[in-house]
Amino acid sequence: MTSLSGKTSGLLRAMLTEWPLVSAPMAETLTGASRAAVRRNLAWMEARGLIREVTGQGRYRMWRLTAERIAP
Repeated sequence: MTSLSGKTSGLLRAMLTEWPLVSAPMAETLTGASRAAVRRNLAWMEARGLIREVTGQGRYRMWRLTAERIAP
C-alpha cells in the first residue's frame, strides 16, 4: 500500500486491523475521509486481495481482511 498517496489508505489499514467488519459509511466516519476516497481505497485493496467484500450485496456492503492477511 506504500504506492498510494494520501492518508486514507493508512487510516483504512489501521481501522481494518481493529474492526472485524467495515462498511464504507463507517470508514468515512472513522477516517474523516471523503466517500470517494474511501470507496477508491477499498476498491484498490479488494482488487489486490487485501480485503474481501462479505455481504454479496450492491448496497450495505461490508469488508474484512482476507484470511491470508489476518495474523494468527
